[in-house]
Amino acid sequence: MIRLALIEDEELIRLGITTAINQQPDMEMVGVARTGIEGINLVKELNPDVILVDIGLPDISGLEVIKEVKLNSNTKVVVLSSHSSQSTVQSALNAGADSYLLKKNNVPLLLEAIKTTFYDHQCFFDPYISRRNFCQQQKIKGKTYQDNLTNTEIQIVSLMAVGFSNKLIAEQLFITESTVKGHVNKIFAKLDVSDRVNALIEASKLGYIEQDYLQVG
Repeated sequence: MIRLALIEDEELIRLGITTAINQQPDMEMVGVARTGIEGINLVKELNPDVILVDIGLPDISGLEVIKEVKLNSNTKVVVLSSHSSQSTVQSALNAGADSYLLKKNNVPLLLEAIKTTFYDHQCFFDPYISRRNFCQQQKIKGKTYQDNLTNTEIQIVSLMAVGFSNKLIAEQLFITESTVKGHVNKIFAKLDVSDRVNALIEASKLGYIEQDYLQVG
């Protein structure tokens, strides 16, 4: 059973989310708060597994709530926001948010975000938000990735994922094969790997490529 708390100032959203959560056999909404201060006190009192928190609250910023919660508990934080700008998402991640979801009345997506965050211990991003634009220092299995892949490197790793050789990648992108090799070496360095197979595995974990298209055999 996942115990959740919600920190949200809009009454209709609070009601809708609470109803949806309590209809799930493996979830329970244990507390609801309208303001940031109320939310912080609620988390201290109830110690929920996951909190759903809005960024824009009437008293203090949701970012301050996230920082306080992370400082004093192991509670997972899923942000619910109407803002999708890079600066807002990055600020939430820097504050300690585990996942980020846009408000758009999508209950299945909300449930997926909660389960991914709690059960899989992974970041979940709204599909509208490109995961690779954020998490500049995302830590996975003991590794910290300091540098994001560039747009060209993302194109190359995507073509690698469907089995393209360096020569075919060069033809596809209208660049030389030696240029492709240089990019591949940079990809290996950024992902801390030494071969294509592990590069594709790490790239998939970081969300640069979809698992369905991954060919490592």
